[in-house]
Amino acid sequence: MSARLQHALQEPIADGWPDDALPLTAKLDPPQPFPMDALPAVLGDYGRVIQRCTQAPDAIVGSSLLAAASLAVQPFANVMLPHGSISPLSLFIVSVAESGERKSAVDRLVLHAHSSFEKLKSDEHREAEERRSKLSKADKETTSIPRAAVFLASDPTVEGLCKLLEAGLPSIGVFSAEGGRFLGGHGMSDESALRTAAGLSLFWDGAPVDRVRSGDGSSKLFGRRVCLHLMAQPRATFAWLSNPVLRDQGLFSRCLVAYPDSTAGTRMFRNERADEAPASAAYVSRMTELLEGQWPINEFHELDPKCLGIADSARRHWIEIHDQIERSIPADLKPVRALASKGAEHLARIAGVFTLIEDSNATRVSEEAMQRAAKLIEFYLDEALRLAGVQPLHEKSESASLLWSWLVAHGKRHVTLPELVQYGPKKLRKADTMRSTIDVLRDHYMVRKVPEGLVEFDGRARKEAWEVRL
Repeated sequence: MSARLQHALQEPIADGWPDDALPLTAKLDPPQPFPMDALPAVLGDYGRVIQRCTQAPDAIVGSSLLAAASLAVQPFANVMLPHGSISPLSLFIVSVAESGERKSAVDRLVLHAHSSFEKLKSDEHREAEERRSKLSKADKETTSIPRAAVFLASDPTVEGLCKLLEAGLPSIGVFSAEGGRFLGGHGMSDESALRTAAGLSLFWDGAPVDRVRSGDGSSKLFGRRVCLHLMAQPRATFAWLSNPVLRDQGLFSRCLVAYPDSTAGTRMFRNERADEAPASAAYVSRMTELLEGQWPINEFHELDPKCLGIADSARRHWIEIHDQIERSIPADLKPVRALASKGAEHLARIAGVFTLIEDSNATRVSEEAMQRAAKLIEFYLDEALRLAGVQPLHEKSESASLLWSWLVAHGKRHVTLPELVQYGPKKLRKADTMRSTIDVLRDHYMVRKVPEGLVEFDGRARKEAWEVRL
């Protein structure tokens, strides 16, 4: 052992360290129950049936119903906020749950009417293509090309969405019970993630979207609507939500995220089917009625939605909540200030969705719809605060936990990079992998860098070495 190392070991271990190391995985507080009673009766009644029959977590069911409702009504209306801006009724929702939490079962039940509508449009598209194929060349030139019929897309890129919205239906949903495919797919790769996030943000805003590509022409899409619901496992979701580039871009402030507790271990057999309940028939009937209603489409195949006003009593309630949120941004809501800054807009959108679910002919958002929507906003803001800064099962945290366990088990007070690469955990035995993993431990004040040449390994002073906080 070198004289410099002997001197270093005489120094108190706490010298220069923060008081406490930071945990690699934070323990979450229990979530609040999803406010199923706040949903319109046709949604809430079915939600309770689905929850009882599938025994899926409450927020998986509730968020699925909310997203499905948004998809059904978004072609028909926008809502005018009290300060005069116009907001679509499109919602972006992310539901977090481990494998086996009945995500797919819930998805099938909630989207039954939507899938049937897509099949109907697909049949119409196929029939139109067959009729067109029988026309003469001259007649084909004067006949419009049948539009694509994709209504539910599970793993699109923004470019694919633009093409689809240009050539197909002007209102679609990005829905997936296996949202990890989308979060880890090409659209969210390092080179595409920012472009995807920017495009999705524009769709949420209801803004025109440019599509300019060499060799593929250019266009600008007006009057399109996109709703999103991704159900994904914690690792994929929190790795995505922790991406600083996407966080700064603003997409996450447009997403309502819920991570309910698991129901595994409590799901005893129940001889009951959700799709056979009267509430199922009522829900499917209402969704079908909305989906197959006459969409307000102009001659350019652009949606021209009506504008929902807000009744005076509802307006006062909206302003009250808006101001409550605003006052809380520098204090309680500071960790989620980006989402909080859009909280009042989320509130108006949800209230607008509730209004049209209950009355397709409504022209104003009622106070009751606004009050019930406020319960949803309170829930999602609570969830955002609960999850703020937490990355359970993040890939690097998992590797860092593995390395920390190895260091503790071997009682390593000082360790070098060559030693770690040669003897450390097998899955981490590459220099770059080990460096990035130990950087996580450094960020959590569990190890710290030792000056070059202070620690020896195999009889040689090593350039890269760390002191371990045991």
